Amino acid sequence: MKPILLSLTLLLSLSISAQEQEAEVVKAVDNLRINWDNEAEKLQNYEGLGSFCSESSYRKEIIGMLDDIHHYDTLLYGIVTRKFSSSKDPEAKATLDDIEELESDYTTKSFKRFIHKECNSYNEIEMNLGREKGSEYKKEVATLEKELKKYVMEITKQIDLIDEHVHHLHLGED
Repeated sequence: MKPILLSLTLLLSLSISAQEQEAEVVKAVDNLRINWDNEAEKLQNYEGLGSFCSESSYRKEIIGMLDDIHHYDTLLYGIVTRKFSSSKDPEAKATLDDIEELESDYTTKSFKRFIHKECNSYNEIEMNLGREKGSEYKKEVATLEKELKKYVMEITKQIDLIDEHVHHLHLGED
């Protein structure tokens, strides 16, 4: 009788531990989404790009946040895969698809590549047109902001979609 009781106790504690881990991942995904949304607002304009390009600590903060987002999305992918592998829940499938898109199309490496190019353009505009701030400067800034905003909004859309799925799946609420 004792081995059965010990096994049941162990299973129960593993189940509680898994639920606690799941809740921690969900909380981290929520917090990261909120933090990213706030920073994305700043990053989609010329001034925000200037801060990113010139301030090492801000740059490290944003890159670190993206690394954290990808880390927790990987953990989330595992949770959703394990939890819904036999149910074929369409919301779980959509969650996995959105995580895969973020992890393949919007990696930290691809963000760095994109933002490096944007910083080069920013620096060029500032060096060549920054003193005058005339119509050519405004045109170049607008073009750069348009491209920047489009890219940052795509990342934000994916992060927000994943967070929304998490709540529809009621992860971390058992």
